[in-house]
Amino acid sequence: MRLSYWLQPNNDKGDLNSDGNALIIPVALPEELETLRLQGDPAARQLPAHITVHFPFADEPKSKVVNAELKKLVGRIESFSIQFDSLGHFDMPDEVIYYLKVLIIPELVSLFHTIWNKFPAYPPYEGKHDTIIPHITLARYPRPIPEERVKQLEDAVSRNRDGLRWDISEVEWINVQRGVPGCRILGSFPLKKKKS
Repeated sequence: MRLSYWLQPNNDKGDLNSDGNALIIPVALPEELETLRLQGDPAARQLPAHITVHFPFADEPKSKVVNAELKKLVGRIESFSIQFDSLGHFDMPDEVIYYLKVLIIPELVSLFHTIWNKFPAYPPYEGKHDTIIPHITLARYPRPIPEERVKQLEDAVSRNRDGLRWDISEVEWINVQRGVPGCRILGSFPLKKKKS
């Protein structure tokens, strides 16, 4: 599986819009973008702003084994920084999903592939995509697309461009259940501290 651009999904809603477990990298957005995310993405009421590393991921009965494996695996990967690359969108049959694409760097690719290769029983997105694009979902707009909302999103991204950099220091294992507010954190796995 290549880590670059995500092809059209086979389902109708994109990522993390169903029950299940996922590995994510939580990120903090500037207040203006977080407000727009909360208004524009129904999943934002359940999930923090994040980059999905792996979905669906591991059933909970295996959590003790998986927790120990993830702790060792992620703990060997050195923390790193990422930054915003561009505003993009996924064209879906009944909606358009707008997202912040992050710059693909070797450290991010290594993190993704290390986890994917360690847990082949859980292929990312159930193997439905040949390529994946690391991103932070900002909004899901039903068709017809409200042009004024898209313009508002574009302007907000432009105004906040300098604040779209993140130090990546952990991966979280979460559980999402449709209709249940918030998500449960099944585990939090720190990356190795960067050498000075």
